[in-house]
This record gives sequence, structure tokens and C-alpha cells, in this order.
Amino acid sequence: MDKKTICEAMYALPGDVVVRHKKSLMVSILVLVIGIVLVTLNYALDVEAYSADISSSLLLLAGATIIVGLLLLCTRIFDNEGQPWHKATNRPLKYEERFYPIEQRREILRLVDEAAYLKLLANDKGSVSGIAVAIYRSSDLSFVAMQAYEYLDYEYHPLTDVRYLDRSAKQ
Repeated sequence: MDKKTICEAMYALPGDVVVRHKKSLMVSILVLVIGIVLVTLNYALDVEAYSADISSSLLLLAGATIIVGLLLLCTRIFDNEGQPWHKATNRPLKYEERFYPIEQRREILRLVDEAAYLKLLANDKGSVSGIAVAIYRSSDLSFVAMQAYEYLDYEYHPLTDVRYLDRSAKQ
């Protein structure tokens, strides 16, 4: 499913209902700091005096953690895509996918056209992948964007345009 298409459609909504926001750097910085702390602990506690194997394992783990932290940091800094934020709640939108059997196609398409998120949840049949619905929603459900897809020829093809339900504009 094409998350980028849904995001671009949400960013184009009038009134800046959804805005592009940079992803947080906190997780990547935390992973990087953990790696540095592991290196510091190895030398501060003189682990090699007890066991060279433990010391080398700790340094290997620390090095891998530092590399992962640096990669995460670089991807977050140079990320052009960002993530969608709901302006009214000032929180990121949550993404989820729901799957339905092909026999429910007509009902699912009707619910997507109505942007009836709660009714879609009630019809959820698990991991059957004939029809899929990609959903972005705010945490308080005041904004929902969704698009239905059908699984054909080993890929998902859109069945509907992106549909919206915006209760935050009425407040």
C-alpha cells in the first residue's frame, strides 16, 4: 500500500488539517548514548581484567549500538518524507492496516466511502488479505483518512480515492 500517496493527499487538504512534521531525534540519540555508555563502562570498570571475552563482547555490542544509533540519526536528519501530524491535536497520526475477505468487498468499499472507521473495526476479520484498508487516524478519532486496496497479481491496487472524516474542523 502506498503510504506516500495518502500522506500527500492529507497534506493537500485545505486549512492545513494535516502537516508534515520531522520525526523525533530522541530515539536515535538515546541509542547512540547507550552505545557510548557501554564503551565507557568497559574501560571505566576495567572489564578486560576480569575476562577478555566479556570485554570484547561488550565492545562489539557497543560498536553495533553506536553504528545503529548513527544510522538512525542520519536517516532522521536527512528524512524528506517526515510523518503526518494532526494540527488540531498537535500529535502524529497513527497508521494501521486492516484486512478483509474479498467476499466483503462491497460492504468495505461502502464503509471506506463513508470514512466509517469504527464500523470498519467491527468488520475486521484478521489477516485475510483480499481487501486491505490503509488508515491514518488521530488518537482521539477526530480525524481519519483511509484508502481501500485490492490484492491482485501479488500487489495491492487502490480501489478508492483517499477518504477523510474531519470532526476537528467542526469544533
